[in-house]
Amino acid sequence: MVYRDKYQLESLRIRAHLRTPVIADEQMPLDGILLYQAHRDLGGPQVATIPGDYSCRGVSTLPLDIVYPGRRNWYYRCSWASWSHDVEGRDYWNKRFDTGYASLVDFDGRRGKVIIEQGKYKAYHMPVFYRSALWVEWYCVGDKVEIKYLLSTVTHVGKKGAQGWGRVIRWEIKPCAEDWSVMRDGRLMRGVPIDDAQVLGVQFERAHYGIRPSYWKADNQMWLAVSG
Repeated sequence: MVYRDKYQLESLRIRAHLRTPVIADEQMPLDGILLYQAHRDLGGPQVATIPGDYSCRGVSTLPLDIVYPGRRNWYYRCSWASWSHDVEGRDYWNKRFDTGYASLVDFDGRRGKVIIEQGKYKAYHMPVFYRSALWVEWYCVGDKVEIKYLLSTVTHVGKKGAQGWGRVIRWEIKPCAEDWSVMRDGRLMRGVPIDDAQVLGVQFERAHYGIRPSYWKADNQMWLAVSG
């Protein structure tokens, strides 16, 4: 990826055709995926994380148009996810020491027990909530070449990709005749500052969410207008 101040911007529709259900919230913003990939491209695969810390600061911009650059609540001209006829469901992931192999553990000649109620070998049976869909798509104003490059190595979206969730069959990036990155047919396509929604004259609800990536970062979270 070429990190530069100016991009060849155009209205795009970006679609991920899915092989497996996705563990993610309904919004699953594309700019968050792109930011992660930009960091990965610049600094290599992520080998460790520091809770609550934004440890990689080498990416200052993405190949997307920006709404109100320089303003505190600026955001990318990039919609949140639009799903095909999706179905929500619940599954579980499990982690448990196989007690059938306990006899192979060396307790230094003493009688011992592998503790699965707590500690390193604690057993887990944790629920995960997924969305099953044929595809998920976004609309944005961005640089097609740069976005295609960033997405070329994205094989999974959402959480628990290592367990097979959110597997992408292929990416489809096409020019779009209209800019639907923020609003489409009088409906918000992503969260925007409440004042902006009032100027646009659209019906909306309020939600506390990130306005730009990283969405987990408290500095980027605020009350937003979202589609009702």
